[in-house]
Amino acid sequence: MSLRRLGVLQWVGLLAGAAAWTGNHVTGVGITQAHCNVAGRSFGISIPVWQGALMGASAAVIIVAGACAAIVFMQTRGKEFGTGPTPPDEKDDVKPGRLHFFAAAALITNLLLLMIVLLDGSANLANIACRQS
Repeated sequence: MSLRRLGVLQWVGLLAGAAAWTGNHVTGVGITQAHCNVAGRSFGISIPVWQGALMGASAAVIIVAGACAAIVFMQTRGKEFGTGPTPPDEKDDVKPGRLHFFAAAALITNLLLLMIVLLDGSANLANIACRQS
């Protein structure tokens, strides 16, 4: 696989999981607010259905992002990573060392994001929304 294609996969692996978690969190808060507010009750929003679907979709995106990061990690393993800073005339070149580093960071990040999404989603499913404190 070419380094350019691995570069695209590396950015998908690094950013898609974080975007999925952000969208999951913001949309989940919006769903709960719409369900609990008087104006939103007319929409008939079911928290378990929406939160479950949101959790499943976000988890799927994070798993795909983790797979992209794993592909890049495996393809760049054992490559020559260089011995110092990149010369100015080669700044735009894709380097295997950079790809490997970001892929390793993406693997760990996506694992943590998957745990957060699953724990947050299961807590939303088990929690009773709209309860006065």
